[in-house]
Amino acid sequence: MELQELKDKLASEKGTFEFSEGDEGVYIRNKRYDTKVHASYEAIAKHDWPAIKAVTVGGRDVSHITRVTGYFTIVEGWNKGKIGELRDRNRATIK
Repeated sequence: MELQELKDKLASEKGTFEFSEGDEGVYIRNKRYDTKVHASYEAIAKHDWPAIKAVTVGGRDVSHITRVTGYFTIVEGWNKGKIGELRDRNRATIK
């Protein structure tokens, strides 16, 4: 990935990322996960955007998935009422 390409990606997602350039690379802060990483110019040249973005997440980007009547769905897309129903459900442990 080119340095300017990385800067453009980070700038386009300024609600999520803050960055500053130093002598040895770019310092990236992911505001959503409150992680800070340093990407050297060498590392930027070797990796693409998805790989660099994954490092800034720090393993915290885990989707909550639930199974309701045989279907799996990601709950981040649900409205407040549906999330309330999820919290009210009874959970049972099956042995």
